[in-house]
Amino acid sequence: MGYSRKVGPPIVAAAVATIVLTNFATVSIVKDGTQSGYELFSAIWPIALTSAVAVILVMSFLYRSLFDLVQELESRQAAAQHQALHDQLTGLANRALLEDRLDQALTRYRRSGEQVALLMLDLDRFKQVNDTLGHNAGDQLVIEVGERLRALVRETDTVARIGGDEFAIVQVSPKGEADVRRLCERIIGVIRAPFEIGEREARVGVSIGAVFANKEVSEASELMRKADITMYRAKAAGRDCFRIFTEAMDADVQRRDQIELSLRNELAAEKPGLELHYQPVIGARGAVIGLEGLLRWPHPLLGQLNPNEIVPIAEECGVIEELGLLSFRQACRMAQRWPDLAVAVNLSPLQFRKPGLPATLKRIAAEEKVEPGQMELEITESLFIEHGALCAEAIETLRRDGFRIVLDDFGTGYSSLSCLRKFPVDKIKLDRSFIDVAARDQSVAIIRAAVTLGHAMNLDVVAEGVSSEDEEQIALEAGCDAVQGHLYSQAMTADQLETYLADPRGERISNAA
Repeated sequence: MGYSRKVGPPIVAAAVATIVLTNFATVSIVKDGTQSGYELFSAIWPIALTSAVAVILVMSFLYRSLFDLVQELESRQAAAQHQALHDQLTGLANRALLEDRLDQALTRYRRSGEQVALLMLDLDRFKQVNDTLGHNAGDQLVIEVGERLRALVRETDTVARIGGDEFAIVQVSPKGEADVRRLCERIIGVIRAPFEIGEREARVGVSIGAVFANKEVSEASELMRKADITMYRAKAAGRDCFRIFTEAMDADVQRRDQIELSLRNELAAEKPGLELHYQPVIGARGAVIGLEGLLRWPHPLLGQLNPNEIVPIAEECGVIEELGLLSFRQACRMAQRWPDLAVAVNLSPLQFRKPGLPATLKRIAAEEKVEPGQMELEITESLFIEHGALCAEAIETLRRDGFRIVLDDFGTGYSSLSCLRKFPVDKIKLDRSFIDVAARDQSVAIIRAAVTLGHAMNLDVVAEGVSSEDEEQIALEAGCDAVQGHLYSQAMTADQLETYLADPRGERISNAA
């Protein structure tokens, strides 16, 4: 088409000029009338021949131009169609083409029973590559991941990129679950291998969720939804691994969605059904010296829900601040009711994202007529790891206002000692794993080491999860200042607690029975 555009215009112009001149000459000869028929023919035929050649040239060029135009339009249409169905960075199939291929595979499955599996992949630690090496390096890594995936599958399979670091594979005619597992293992192996990005080396992992087609799944979007659920289950299992879809996973997601919707409605209600139950903390001399408020929710359809299920959902759906403040206010009311007992309540690390948290807690304590010194705020070391600089200032302000800071689940992570050195706290709670190990080995040495460390830093030390008298003896021999666990009582409602405090020993005997 480019050649025709360059050469065509002068050729057409010359041909048209020739046609005009020959026609003019022919008319002039015919009008002359003095020539015989033979002379007239002899004079006209060269002109007519020239005119015919010119017409042929024009028609030939027009045909060539139309042919080139059609070719160019077809080429552009093909390019546009390819662009609409492929990822621009990697050249892999995009989501639209993936769904089309998946629809075709599902149609064959329904007609002939030809099995199909869908794998959803998400790179682990990819953000770290972008943050340390830059987005250009991240793009290069994505391209190389696509090439490695393409090299693993057959021509009949489809590899697609459906997001920044998300990929999908449609595996046609797998030979059972073992075939899919082998592919997943090979993918994990090749993605673990280092990537050379310029002069630097990058390493990432991959979490994979795999799902098989079945008679109940009739839409590609539904299969993708289930594969996505499974992939996030792999991430929750520690990343850099794969999981195969089970119906129980879908049931878990449906349950989570139901809890989220109910939680939003509950927090918006005038009198939320969410409430704190209280577990007593027993001093070394056997007296109740404090309480820990533990969130409970008697859901009308799902039954009793505990914090391990409620809090992560509240964090994910963005209502953890409302939930946290509701719990703190209830704890303050209990503290006002029992002024001689310290009352502890757990804070989520996400609550510290809001700069005004210390002022808000101080205001609520004042509204409930409670001294901050009676309130203990329990946090985990993940707070320091994920929000170090932000939480340090907030914790300092809270301690200055009189609140006591408690490091919960001490010893469960790699940074517990570092946290104690960098961030000031008032108390540590030893995770129940300390008690379990000590009771199994019949040794108090490991607990005594943690207690000695705490006391050297002027910290009170509480042993959690005490469930037998042997464990109680080990904790107290190690020097713990207080103990807490089911040996003394499970978490109780406010009314049950009042009965327990009237006769704690009798309640303990009742629980043991």
